[in-house]
Amino acid sequence: MTDNEILELLFARSEQAIPALRAQYGAYCTTIARRILTDERDVEECLNDCWMSVWQAIPPARPGHFKGWLGAVVRNRALSIGRENSRHPPTVDETVLELSACLPTAADAHSEALAKEVGAAVSAFLRTQKPGPRTAFLRRYWYLDTVEETAAFLGWTVSKTKTVLFRMRNSLWDYLNKEGFL
Repeated sequence: MTDNEILELLFARSEQAIPALRAQYGAYCTTIARRILTDERDVEECLNDCWMSVWQAIPPARPGHFKGWLGAVVRNRALSIGRENSRHPPTVDETVLELSACLPTAADAHSEALAKEVGAAVSAFLRTQKPGPRTAFLRRYWYLDTVEETAAFLGWTVSKTKTVLFRMRNSLWDYLNKEGFL
């Protein structure tokens, strides 16, 4: 089933929408949730909350890139559950520490609007990068892969992956500094 067909089922409020969504994206969403949450019950809670969120958001929302939007819904809910329960894998803490040096701190972020601007700036920065480094950055900091998993996914050595990620973080810091966020 295509994304447009699933969206049409959601807009029509069809009872088939959620089973179709689960069939099409259940494994994808489960993988994202498991990367962030350590307890299987938390994963199940996250997925159920996400199916409900999708049902409530569509309509009126009509995401342009449905899979990416759905991944963001799952990721954000999983991070929220992990914070609430203090149960998440060390990869989450590692990635936060790695990125903290090149992103504005909570004290610098005066509003949700600024956070959205920083997010847009990071997206703009990533669009300027070559596919390999961009994929490494997203695998590590969006999907929360370990460095080893990222290297294996790209067919790189761990050393090369660490170097690329280090350079990407430095480039991101330079970019955000130039844009006036730091």
